Amino acid sequence: MTTLPQSVTVLGSGAGALSSAMELSLAGVDVTVADFERFRTNIDAINAHGVIRLKTPWHRITESPARGSLDPAAAIRDADVIVVSVPAFGHDTFADLLAANLSGGEQVIFAGEGGGSLALVAAMRRAGRRVEVDIAELNSLPYGARVREPGLITASRKIGGTIVAGMPAGNRAVRTACAIWSSVSAGESVLETVLLNFNAIDHVPPILANLGAIEGRPGKFLLWGEGASPAVARFIGAIDAELIDIRRTLGFANLKGYETYLVEQGFAPTFLGDLHATLQSSAFSDSTFGTGPNALESRYITEDVPYALCLMASIGREVGVPTPTVDAMIHLAGIATGTDYRAQGRTLATFGLDGVGRDGLLEATRTGWW
Repeated sequence: MTTLPQSVTVLGSGAGALSSAMELSLAGVDVTVADFERFRTNIDAINAHGVIRLKTPWHRITESPARGSLDPAAAIRDADVIVVSVPAFGHDTFADLLAANLSGGEQVIFAGEGGGSLALVAAMRRAGRRVEVDIAELNSLPYGARVREPGLITASRKIGGTIVAGMPAGNRAVRTACAIWSSVSAGESVLETVLLNFNAIDHVPPILANLGAIEGRPGKFLLWGEGASPAVARFIGAIDAELIDIRRTLGFANLKGYETYLVEQGFAPTFLGDLHATLQSSAFSDSTFGTGPNALESRYITEDVPYALCLMASIGREVGVPTPTVDAMIHLAGIATGTDYRAQGRTLATFGLDGVGRDGLLEATRTGWW
């Protein structure tokens, strides 16, 4: 059984990073949270009292020791285990930093939306450095978390439904991730973690299907309560079905659908066999989304479309699985925002993996190099 490391560097200082740092610190791990100068306020808040603070639902504050650093390169060089928890649009920045500063033998775990491990290997290839390192990534944060003020978070653990996979497959970093987060289980491939991006599945359809209400009025909108009507739930289900088809074509054993994962994560009480009904019974039915003329600037669009849906669609094309619903969401989001996501989004070509075919994708992600 893998035990927790003695010390961990966490890269990033947002909700996922601070929740991961808090989890580790509460377990007795020595934690350094490192980020760039433009996030000084977050790091200074940690160093002011030497703790990260967690606000509970009962308004009590739990504090746990941590130190902050504004020199992430040095923090990488001093670390054996590194957790990277940043939005997908931060993957390349930290991947380049890691590629330049890893010396070999480290474990790097990306906690958040999938694709970080691919970004790191691609960065090493660009830098001409093949560093022997164990890389792993989660398909989703194992928390629901928010930053309430610098250094202060609210967070709740998911009870399951999160997977981790590694490059090379099944490496030490996978086992370490499972030791850090008890709700996380090992998957087969980082292609699986990319394709099980729940945010991309359930964020984009209700926004695009409710743009009049979302853009046309100030305040809050019940994105999955009011917004996920039976028809919108069918959009979500169609995306999920296309991604399951890709996973099936890649030969993965796990073909569980989004509705099952709602229950496994603890968001819905039971599987009802009807996605609309399960969504309405879930905690999501009370979740709100900020409305107004700038609503489409949300990460629910600016991250989930170019960094997730575009990558998913490119995997489908590579293995010969049509993704008409995913493609439609990308197209409509592009029209709505005036952005050419097809040209700007992250695809297999971004990582130098286009044209390798199904077997080439599986071999590259199994060995961790291409």
